[in-house]
Amino acid sequence: MLKISVHAGRLAERTAQNQLAVLDIAYQKRAALSDYVVALQLSQRGELEPGFVTNYPRWAGSLWDLVARALTRTLYRDDKAPPAPPLDRRCAYATKLCAVIQHISADERGTQLATAEILQPGNKRGEYVATFSEDIMGERTAKFEYGCKTLNPADLLLRAICHALWGNANVGPRPGLILPPSMRIEGEDRFDIQSLAEPARTAFIRHRAERVPLAKPEPLPLAQDYVAFLLKG
Repeated sequence: MLKISVHAGRLAERTAQNQLAVLDIAYQKRAALSDYVVALQLSQRGELEPGFVTNYPRWAGSLWDLVARALTRTLYRDDKAPPAPPLDRRCAYATKLCAVIQHISADERGTQLATAEILQPGNKRGEYVATFSEDIMGERTAKFEYGCKTLNPADLLLRAICHALWGNANVGPRPGLILPPSMRIEGEDRFDIQSLAEPARTAFIRHRAERVPLAKPEPLPLAQDYVAFLLKG
């Protein structure tokens, strides 16, 4: 399960006391095209009705892409968010906000996978700079404007993700499933790892290393191994 927590303040300042929202993303069906059940809890509104992200391709894009789609399903019961309102200089605002994505294992241990900081760089309300970082995909930044009469930290995070990934205030096209072209070699379907786009390439390499850490990996792995990775990795 993925747990995304949103806090007032910067990453180094986050505590249970300044937590503003928690988003949980759990498998409903694990497959190459997976289904997820998603639940959002806001500190001032309680838990919202769960939503679903369906037929989402595994290892096909940024983790923040999946988070954005989970937020639209819980906040707006749709695959899109409504248009962001025009910036009102009297709006409610945050000077510092951060978010963390963790993978929660069966024994409830959390592994940090990605972080975000959304900062007001100057004195103008509603002007933000967001920095997103994740293990495989690296760092992205975005400058944007956002202002509502009531601050919803989950919606602010959503709009920041959209600006960082798609350059506007709404969710872009869903990533396509990454499937490498295979070739028939001595009666077996194999593929070149370098033909994989990120994050699938690095994730598959790590998956293989965990399975056979002492063995020299095949330079052209079996296509079936990649299928197994999508189903279980």
